[in-house]
Amino acid sequence: MATSRRDTTRSPPPSSETTSQAEQKQNSNRSPSNLNTIDKPWNIINSTIKFHNADHQFWWDRTGRMLARLLEHAKYSAAERYRELFFYALHAVPFLGASADGKNYLLHWPSPTTPDNTPIDFSWEWGLDGTGVIRYQFEAIGPNAGTELDPLNSTAADSWIQQIKDQGLVPGHDLEWYRYFKSQLLLPDVERTELTTQTIIEETTVKAGTVVAIDMEKSGPVMKICFYPGLKALELGLSNLELCARALRSLPQYSFMKGQIEPLLTYLQEATKRWNLETGILGFDLLDPNDARIKIYVRAPHTTIEYLMDAVTMGGRIDMSQYSDRVLTDLRDFWTTFLGGAPDVVPDDAPGRARPGFYYIIKAGKPVSAKLYISPVWYSKNDADVMAKLRRYFETRKQGPDMLSQMANYERALIDIFGQRTIQERCGSQYYLGCALQKENLRIVTYSSPQTFDCEQDLRKQKK
Repeated sequence: MATSRRDTTRSPPPSSETTSQAEQKQNSNRSPSNLNTIDKPWNIINSTIKFHNADHQFWWDRTGRMLARLLEHAKYSAAERYRELFFYALHAVPFLGASADGKNYLLHWPSPTTPDNTPIDFSWEWGLDGTGVIRYQFEAIGPNAGTELDPLNSTAADSWIQQIKDQGLVPGHDLEWYRYFKSQLLLPDVERTELTTQTIIEETTVKAGTVVAIDMEKSGPVMKICFYPGLKALELGLSNLELCARALRSLPQYSFMKGQIEPLLTYLQEATKRWNLETGILGFDLLDPNDARIKIYVRAPHTTIEYLMDAVTMGGRIDMSQYSDRVLTDLRDFWTTFLGGAPDVVPDDAPGRARPGFYYIIKAGKPVSAKLYISPVWYSKNDADVMAKLRRYFETRKQGPDMLSQMANYERALIDIFGQRTIQERCGSQYYLGCALQKENLRIVTYSSPQTFDCEQDLRKQKK
């Protein structure tokens, strides 16, 4: 973590109104024996790790505490929190890129992965046992991203993935599909630099084409990759779907997965015509191909129940008899909870994230399954409104009593992280919601953006 840049004085987390700069300084000076039990993993690690790179320190100060609070309220044990925070500090923070320019607040590498260009987001999967599973994904950003040395940030993801592989930190870490899909979906570095320095596909497309994700399972981390095929598709004169289809059909394991791949591709072609469906991302696990999943992410400018049921059944190709009537009712209610009152067709000038989407999971020997994701930002007044809708949804479910205690933990986590005023005044901390069908229940996931740059700008305005 050595660097040529000088250390800078730490600022308080801009997204918290409950933690002052004085409190942060006091916490960092406490002895371990005096630390509050709940905060102990965060306080000990925060007082131990001092980055010699101002950018790394910036990201640790502003996102490390958020992760700590999410882990705490999701009921991770102290040992699990130590493990995840150390991993995050050592292997994620150094790849989040440069902080904003101190004078003009210019972003050296704006990441389109979140609405305010913060390069990382966290998710909370709602377990039926009252605990959550925390995950995060980020665009790995190199030190020279956006400069003549690396105009399109084309080296950071490779460096990060190889580092994890070389250090043996993740059991079962396998790069076969990474190398294959990279060659199929991304342009070679020279071509990419010549073609896309000024090329923009749409507002959520990552120029480098790669986002990495980490599932913090209790048994250890699982790595995933998401590739954005838009730039290579543009170069070849193909649609994203056509390029993804070509890659899937050339896959060495295609013969074992043809029964899953072909029905899905047929449906996506139909839905592209019927719903104006957009194929945006191809993701996969960094595991042995026999154990790994492939995910195809799509979205369309429609909010009707008809669109929902067509997509989730893959045009009638997925057998829904495996699910109870109750869970299908839950699915429709979840959809209308957050999209009720929205126009049936999303306006053309609406941001891409306003379009409800799905991702389809392909795995050898398993039937294809669909999971939906919605951005409530465009359909809710503020983050408090999003939380209120989620609470009302749980209150009307059979498993409501079990979920409401977790809802209280979730609400406390977001208020602790962002502060009540930000929750009331802004809609952005919960920028996606998702769910997947299980036999008797929906599996709910909420995706939270740290809003680092928006919160930082708010602080700067307050100081003027």
